[in-house]
Amino acid sequence: MPGADTQMEDAIFVLAGHVFLKTSDYLLCLDALVGLLGPVRLQYLLLLLAFVRAAHYWTETHPEIAFEDDIDKLLATHQALADCILNDPEARDSISQSLLNELPALRLKADRAIGLLAAIVDSSEDAIVSKTLDGIITSWNASAERLFGYAASEAIGQHISLIIPIDRLNEETVIIERIRKGIRIEHFDTVRVRKDKTSFDISLTISPIRDASGKIIGASKIARDITQRKQIERALRESEERYRTLADALDTQVQFRTQELERRNSELRELSGLLLESQDAERRHIARELHDSAGQTLTAIGLQLARISEEAKKDAALAKEVHNAEDLVQHLARELRTTSYLLHPPLLDETGISSALSWYVQGLAERSGLEIDLQVSENFGRLPSEMELVIFRLVQECLTNIHRHSGSKIALIGIEREGNTVRVKVEDQGKGMSPERLAAIQSQGTGVGIRGMRERVRHLRGDLVIESNGSGTKICATFPVKTSLQSLRSNSQQGVA
Repeated sequence: MPGADTQMEDAIFVLAGHVFLKTSDYLLCLDALVGLLGPVRLQYLLLLLAFVRAAHYWTETHPEIAFEDDIDKLLATHQALADCILNDPEARDSISQSLLNELPALRLKADRAIGLLAAIVDSSEDAIVSKTLDGIITSWNASAERLFGYAASEAIGQHISLIIPIDRLNEETVIIERIRKGIRIEHFDTVRVRKDKTSFDISLTISPIRDASGKIIGASKIARDITQRKQIERALRESEERYRTLADALDTQVQFRTQELERRNSELRELSGLLLESQDAERRHIARELHDSAGQTLTAIGLQLARISEEAKKDAALAKEVHNAEDLVQHLARELRTTSYLLHPPLLDETGISSALSWYVQGLAERSGLEIDLQVSENFGRLPSEMELVIFRLVQECLTNIHRHSGSKIALIGIEREGNTVRVKVEDQGKGMSPERLAAIQSQGTGVGIRGMRERVRHLRGDLVIESNGSGTKICATFPVKTSLQSLRSNSQQGVA
């Protein structure tokens, strides 16, 4: 229909005239041109611009011809204006003539560019869809057909809500508002609906589409199916949740087991403390029995032997036997007294740790041949009876180990008191311990005597450190002292008893 084509060309020319004359309707005309030619074919405007450029020059040269407000009159002047543009030498400046000369080449380049762009869009693995600001679909590539299930003929001209779930329609409003502001939306993860009404996860990148003047006239969407990625993410989340639940359960079990172990350790320490107290009480009882009962019995036997000795002077042989019996009784009395004192030295209750250790060290040095150096800080004073007993047992156990195992001939003992802290140090110059045995002892895995010392020190909230190498062994114990009037009274009462 040649008449229709002519009318279309006339309409395009009139719209272009409004644009370049900046009439009050030029924005509407610009929108109409874009709508007629399409965003993808914007390069065809080069042809139109060449004529408009010449037309604009001609109207400035011949102001006697002016456009009327009425569109019918403007259409009537089109033919005369076109003849002037093409035939009047005055209307042909160098720029217009250059554009007119390049039109065939420009048309070919435009066709090639459009064809390349169309090929790229159609061959893309991603769905590419364009729409107006009102949400009307204007383009729909082959990947969009595969992804959403609608053919291009079914989708173009429809509202974009065709593929949006009902509960996500508000997303479109937000997207359009951002596009109107020229904001590009990248990697927006959402859900869309296929033609068969199945929903799937999708990632959208949405960009504004602008016309030749830079005005935003629509939006272009690139959509990618991320169903598999979402499934993997959900599987990972579920796996993480399972592992987290398992970890929490394990943590709860560990905490429970730890609390149970701590409770049992606490009970064990309490039992150990009670056992040590029971041992000390039994030692005290046995010591008193040996001292009082057995000692008195030996004393009585000694007196009887003394009377017999007087009567046996007439028989020299009998007198000698009685004298030997008296020596044995005296030796046994001394041994009983020593054993009694070792079980529980009375000096510990009567005068305190300094005197008790001095007596013990002197006796051990005589019996063992050890050279023992005992240093107790001046004005040491009294300690709670329980602490004095622990310090005595600690030194006693250390000296016993030195005598039996170290091979050292020297033992150094230092006891000092600073404020509310008491420090006890016992060291020798023997062969020391092997690294393996020291590690076993430090891990509390061996040594009955060492474990006993640890329990005694721990019972008083103290700290025990053991160091050993080829030059000897050193044991250091530190105790916090909370001296009270009641404990001092307890010491005095025990001393009086």
